Order: sequence, then structure tokens, then C-alpha cells
Amino acid sequence: MKVSEQNKAITRIKILEAAVDVISDKGFKSASMREISRRAEVGDATIYNYFPSKEKLLYGYCEHVQDQVMQSLKEIKGFHEYSLHEQLQQLVDMELQVWLPAREFLQEVFNLTYHSPAACTTHLAQTRHLYTQMVEDLLEAAIEAGEIPEQPYQELLPRLFWDYQSGILAYWLKDDSEEFSNTTQLVDKSMEIIANILHQGLIGKSLDLISFLFRTHVMTHCDSFAGTKETAQIIKRQFMGGK
Repeated sequence: MKVSEQNKAITRIKILEAAVDVISDKGFKSASMREISRRAEVGDATIYNYFPSKEKLLYGYCEHVQDQVMQSLKEIKGFHEYSLHEQLQQLVDMELQVWLPAREFLQEVFNLTYHSPAACTTHLAQTRHLYTQMVEDLLEAAIEAGEIPEQPYQELLPRLFWDYQSGILAYWLKDDSEEFSNTTQLVDKSMEIIANILHQGLIGKSLDLISFLFRTHVMTHCDSFAGTKETAQIIKRQFMGGK
């Protein structure tokens, strides 16, 4: 009997939710696919039809979160009438809200990403695409409505906002203040700055300033970061565009 697409979607979510429970309890390394399949009440072989590895499960849930965030924003009455500042802040807040029940699981995602950044860049590609597409749509709508001017380096902005969101999540994971009040303050203040930069079209000057500071100050200490002078020189050449 052929399984319907709806039933497949339900089973997929059951597996993802079971993975969150098991990995949050035991950690990524100690969690087993067999235990996850049993928690999801699916066959040991069935789970591999949906996710061929624990890594796919881990990052599959990240994609699931973005789908939930997107759907939640669509369900906000009058969301399209919000200012860009309000929309972007709602996006950040919604990310935190959706991740809250799986906060320990998100810590495992960050741990794995830290230890294997190259591999995780590939695994997170679809998640990043879903997120940056939301930001891109919001920016384009604001420009078309005349709310903000055309932005220098506009194609880079969604990726920069993805990096910003990742930084907020990382900070939130370490925030032990009551009801995460420190994270709330950080988001509020940083979003005000971001909104002002977008409204004044200052992103180009900001990037130039950051690049200048990085070149003149950070890279001068590259020897100590890299561990050897030779490695430092390679990094410098790559950053400056050399070969």
C-alpha cells in the first residue's frame, strides 16, 4: 500500500521531534538512530528512508524550524503592514520563540557546527536559504514601497542578517538572565541600529569601515591567532585577494 504524501510528512515530523528529545537528553554523540526510531514509533529501517544519518536528522530539524517560523509570520494578522524594523524584529523574536522548546538541541547543533564548520556549511545550506529568502522578500517589499532606499551591496544583506541571527542565537544559548532579558535588550538595541542603517542607506559605508578595521587592526595580530608566521601570511594574502 502506497503511503500518502501527507502521511510521509507526519512521519517525518514525528522522527524529527523524537530526535530532538533523544539528542537533547543524551547529546548528539550518544544518541542512536535506533533509539530515535523507537521514540518516534517507526521501524528501525524506516527512519533511514527519511534521514540517512544523524547529521541529516540534526540539520533536518533546523529546516523544520525555518518552515515553522515562516508559517508563523504568515499567520500574524496585518504582518505585511508592519514597518521593516518591526518585521525584522518579529522574525528574530519568532526564531527564538520556535527554538525555545528545543534549546538544548540547538546547543548540540552549535557544538557540531563549531567542530566541523566546513561540513556543517553544506548541511545548513537549505536552512540558510529558507531564512535568507525571508529576509530578501522583506527587504525587496520595503524598497518597492519606498520605505527604505536602494541598498548598496543589497545581495549581501540577507546573508549578513543570517550571520546576525546566528550570533543572537549563540548569545541566547549562554544567556542565564531572568526570562532571557539580556537577549531581549540586545535584540532591541541592535535592531534599532540595523533599522537606522537601512533607512539611511549606510550599509556600504559600514562594510567599508569594518573591512578597514579588520585589515588594519585585526590582521596585524594575525601571527598570534594563526600560531605561525607562515600561516598568518597565507591568511593575509587570501583576505587581501592574493593567491
